Amino acid sequence: MTEITRRPTARSSVVAAGAALVAVFAAGTGGTSALAFAAFGLVVFAVGLGIGHGRAVDAGALVLFFGVVVGGLETTTVEPTVVGTIATVVAWDVAHGAIDLGDQLGREAETGRLEAVQVVSSLLVGLLSGTAGYAVYVVGGEGQPIGAVVLLVVAAVLIVVGFGSRNAGKSARRRRNRTRSP
Repeated sequence: MTEITRRPTARSSVVAAGAALVAVFAAGTGGTSALAFAAFGLVVFAVGLGIGHGRAVDAGALVLFFGVVVGGLETTTVEPTVVGTIATVVAWDVAHGAIDLGDQLGREAETGRLEAVQVVSSLLVGLLSGTAGYAVYVVGGEGQPIGAVVLLVVAAVLIVVGFGSRNAGKSARRRRNRTRSP
């Protein structure tokens, strides 16, 4: 009988790490302090993803997002903030998908199509919502301070995190129940 490796799936892990790296570069356009926060968030995120620990992924994504926000406050353009935010949310979502798939099916399972659908749908939702937010900024944002846009982005991410925290408890309960069963 073959033992199932309950670790995050490799494909989604690579995509999540790549998206997090895009967020670091976007944050880095704002300055060195933003780059430092984002880089630290990337390290925590990558470690959490590597060991399959959802809370570490959450913490890393939050610090990474904080770096994006700091970068947005330090720059005069809004585009890197929008790109960094989308990349952070995509990285966070795909990482949790990798962890959940690894927990449920194992790393060896053939999940390529499922992972591709999740990555594409996460990216599409991020791009559509980012485009809509940017369009609102362009149309109604003349003369508005960049801080207002950054706070709007923070509010959107907090809503996403709020939705995601509902599912985090289910995953932890599944893991506990699985370790108790014979």
